[in-house]
Amino acid sequence: MDELEKLQAAMQNNPDDADAHFKLGQGYFRAGKNQEALEALQKAIRLKPDHAQAHFHLAKVFDMLKRYDEMIDAFKEAAWLMPDWAEAHYNLGLAYLVLNRPEEGIAPFQEAIRIQPDLAEAHNGLSLVYGLTGDNEKSAEHFKKAVELEPRFGK
Repeated sequence: MDELEKLQAAMQNNPDDADAHFKLGQGYFRAGKNQEALEALQKAIRLKPDHAQAHFHLAKVFDMLKRYDEMIDAFKEAAWLMPDWAEAHYNLGLAYLVLNRPEEGIAPFQEAIRIQPDLAEAHNGLSLVYGLTGDNEKSAEHFKKAVELEPRFGK
């Protein structure tokens, strides 16, 4: 029995268990079955609307499906539900950056850094958005910090 079969069996034994649907959604996502992942994660959220990790992973599925507005909304929901989860804020900032909406990425990257000051990726993201918005001083400041924390950013 492979991972997906085990997860499907667990979910069938507990059809109203949001975590079982969440884990099944993760399994589908890892297997590249995005539509199935979408359905399982949405079911998890229907059962437990405040399941921040399900919203977060749903955002990643929306990204793969190129449903970018829904991706942004799902990352926002994850960050709202778990306001001290730096990764959720970082990914929201990254989503804005990728969608060429750098001004909107500033606040989420700043929040990720407030929560986790040593998150090099967030400093690097903030450096990029400040560079795109013309604030070269702040861009250089955050790039320097990103490289201090993670030298690979300087290469």
